[in-house]
Amino acid sequence: MQSYALYVACRALITFFALVPRGLANWLVDRLAALAWRVDGRHRRIARTNLRIAFPDLPASERDSIARRSFGRCARNLVELGRLERLTPESVRRLVEYDPEAGLDNFLAARARGRSILYLTGHFGAWELLPAAHALYGHPLSFVTRPLDNPWLERYLCRVRQASGNTVLAKKESARRVLEALKAGRDVGLLVDHNTSLEEGIYADLFGLPAATNSGLALLALRADATVLPGYLTPMRDGKYRIKFLPPLVLVRTGDRAHDIACNTRLFNEVVERVIRECPESWLWGHKRWKNQPSGIDLYRLSDAELGAQLASLRREAAAAERAAPGSISARAGVRDNARPRPKRR
Repeated sequence: MQSYALYVACRALITFFALVPRGLANWLVDRLAALAWRVDGRHRRIARTNLRIAFPDLPASERDSIARRSFGRCARNLVELGRLERLTPESVRRLVEYDPEAGLDNFLAARARGRSILYLTGHFGAWELLPAAHALYGHPLSFVTRPLDNPWLERYLCRVRQASGNTVLAKKESARRVLEALKAGRDVGLLVDHNTSLEEGIYADLFGLPAATNSGLALLALRADATVLPGYLTPMRDGKYRIKFLPPLVLVRTGDRAHDIACNTRLFNEVVERVIRECPESWLWGHKRWKNQPSGIDLYRLSDAELGAQLASLRREAAAAERAAPGSISARAGVRDNARPRPKRR
C-alpha cells in the first residue's frame, strides 16, 4: 500500500507539471528545488562534500551556488518526464536542437565508422529527455537502467521512456542483452557517472581521487568492437536544450583485456570530468560518487577538517598510483584539450 501510494503521489506530481504551461512548470520546479535545498540536509551535505572534492579551490559560497543550481537543473526531469509521451518529431525540434559545433557532425562521424555506437553519458541536467529527443530525430537506441523498487512506478517509467521508439534494458543481465543489441547493429546508451561496487567495476581517477567506476562500458566496447561516443544535454537560457556529442573516442586495444579495460575506464572518467567542468551546475551532485574508497574510509561521514586532511592524503596516494600506472591515454584520445576549465563565476 505504501508503494502504491508513493506511485500515485509521483504520478500526480509528474502529471501536474505536464499539464501546466512549460514556463510556469519550470518556474514551479525551480521553487521546489530551492525548497529541497533548504530542507533536505542529507543531500545538501553530500553535494557539499562532492564539490569540496571536485573544486577545493573555489570559495564555499560558490560551491553552494553550484549545488543549488544543480538541484534545479536535475529537478527539470519532473517537467520533462510527463511530456515524453506527447513529444513528436515536429514538437521536439522546438524544444531540443543539436549543438552547431559539437553535435550532429560528431554523431555522423561515429556512424560513418560502420559499427554500432555505445553512448557514454551521465546524470547531466534533464537526462531523461536526451534519448527521447535523439530517437525522435530519427536515431532510436537502447539504454540500460536500474529498475526501481516500486513496480508501479517502474512500469510507468518504462512506458514513457519507450514512447519515442527507444528500448529500455534492465540492468540485471544487461551485458548479454547489450551485446546482442550491438551485434545486431543497434546503438546502446549507458550512464557511467555513479558509484559502483568493485564486483562491477574498478577504481579510476575522477577529480584527482579514486572513484569506483563501472567497467562494463569498456568491456562491452572491446568485445563488440563498438564506437564509443560521449553525449549529453545542456540547457539553454530560453528553456530549450542542446544535444552535444564529443568526437568518437579512440580506445586502447592492446589485446591485454585487463589492461585495456583499466585504461579505457580511466579515459571515460576523464571525459565525464571534462563535461562536469564545462557545466558543473548540470551534474547530479547529491549522489555519493566517492562512497567506495580503497582505504574503506567513508568521506561523507567526516567533519570539514577531517575531510580536508583525508583529501590531501588521498590525492598524494592517487598521484603516486598514477605515476606507477600505464601512461595516460587521454592525449591520444583527444580529450585533454581544454578539459579543465574553471566553472563560470556568476
